[in-house]
Amino acid sequence: MLFFILLNTKPQLAECANGVPIPLESDFMIENFGKNISNLRRKKNVSQEELAEYVGVGKAAISKIELGTSFPTFSNLDKIARYFNATATQLFGSELEIQLEIGHDNIDEYVKKATVILEARNAIPEILSFQEKINNMIRSEKIE
Repeated sequence: MLFFILLNTKPQLAECANGVPIPLESDFMIENFGKNISNLRRKKNVSQEELAEYVGVGKAAISKIELGTSFPTFSNLDKIARYFNATATQLFGSELEIQLEIGHDNIDEYVKKATVILEARNAIPEILSFQEKINNMIRSEKIE
């Protein structure tokens, strides 16, 4: 869950090797926020009114957030994150960062599934041995 994110709305500049000022990554994160909220809301098939009601603000506040002309308070940011069960990347990341996070989560899920498959595969010899013992017991009963 989202515990703490510091929003800085003043542009911060860093100098690259040739001395040209460039915006820091945190500025892009803020720029992504409104679009990301809009995308999360649409994916969940939720109206601005429904989200506004949950957060405890008016529809206009959600609209301004999505347009990037306003930002929520920390308290409302936490409510939005909880509503969508969203990570910081889903809220502030670029589309590429969001896709990388999804890919990472998918890899984790595939690793879990592959582990289960391999454990089952490793159990096959033990199962076959047990089945052979049962077959031997059945054969010995038929003989007697």
